[in-house]
Amino acid sequence: MSSAVLRSLIGKTVLFVVILVSFSNHVFCAIRAVKAGNSPNQYNIKPANIYNVSNDHSEELLTIFCWPGDPKTVFGLWKTATVYLTIKDDNFNIYKGDNASHVVHLHELLQQSWFSFLPWKEKSISVSPFNMSCTGVFSKTEFLLRLDVRQINFNRLLMFIAGILLFSVAPTLCKKVIFHYTTGTLVGVLGSILIIVYLTSRIIPKKSGAYAVLIGGSSIVFYLIRSLWENMYSVLREYHYYVIAYLAASSVISFAFCYRFGPVTNTRTINLLQWSLQLCGLYLVFESSEHKEGAMAIILVTIVSHNFPGAWWARCQTLWFKRFPPTVRLLTEDEYVDQTRIETERGLKELREFSKSPQCNAWKTMNRLKDPLRFAEFVEGKSHLSDREVLDYETTAYRESETWTDDESDEE
Repeated sequence: MSSAVLRSLIGKTVLFVVILVSFSNHVFCAIRAVKAGNSPNQYNIKPANIYNVSNDHSEELLTIFCWPGDPKTVFGLWKTATVYLTIKDDNFNIYKGDNASHVVHLHELLQQSWFSFLPWKEKSISVSPFNMSCTGVFSKTEFLLRLDVRQINFNRLLMFIAGILLFSVAPTLCKKVIFHYTTGTLVGVLGSILIIVYLTSRIIPKKSGAYAVLIGGSSIVFYLIRSLWENMYSVLREYHYYVIAYLAASSVISFAFCYRFGPVTNTRTINLLQWSLQLCGLYLVFESSEHKEGAMAIILVTIVSHNFPGAWWARCQTLWFKRFPPTVRLLTEDEYVDQTRIETERGLKELREFSKSPQCNAWKTMNRLKDPLRFAEFVEGKSHLSDREVLDYETTAYRESETWTDDESDEE
């Protein structure tokens, strides 16, 4: 074997060992950081590290993971932190608290509660990226836990944009007829199950029984909705005929009710709809950011700018233009001629359309004109200038051009 090949093999081996040692140090440092908690079952975690927890005992144990959070900055409006849990089965409980004692308190409450058998399990929990938060996992199965911190969560950014747009277009949107029909149909589709529960409760004579049906039925409805959301793809694939039939039937019935009673015309009701939409938009803005102070500042600025008097806006714009005057580009002679021709044609077209519309009082207009016959010909499409006026204009223009030519020759 040549010396060059031997040196190459040694270099690759050394590089591989360096990479392996670096990765091993990274993992072992994470494990040491995990074991440096205040108690045997409390660990301090860092973002992007994976923590493997195995239970050597047969009974379930509570393991707590705490993260101190990052300092708040202006550029962290859409920063998020999420704890992801990877486990083989659903034999676990997960808690979120402000500190370790809070997690322990939640665990004790759940163990004493009758509703500790709820079937759904969360394997991802959103925590505050700026405040201290602790996550507890109660299980006897080996699991992996990871903290993911995103500087900009685009889902939150889209929620923020949607909230601002909803707040801005609410005054116009609530007056649209299509909005009333669409909203009524969606409410009918989503609320059909609750209506069935309510009608079922009316059949039961005793009030206590009705309350039991409403409370129990609502819980079942929420559970069904959650299960459907988690298994949406499989439901649509296996029961797509039933889904289409339900959507079609509920949509037709809801639209029929909306069509029967018609859209909302009362001014106060429209105002209530507008305020409701704007509150929904502000709620989206507030929930789009974990930086609650920044979100509240944006909400206050949005409300103030929306209700700012128009006269004050005009005054501020005037002061701004006086302080920073915009640069105005003057038109060339050709641009001036083209703009004059285009605007004249547009004005004449609008005048013809108005004269033909029902808003124009033809008799009143004719009484004010000196030559009604000529105006009628103009409305029918003829030129607004007579042949004599065109000749006079061309003669005047020719004489002015000759005058300018004579003046230039005298100056030379």
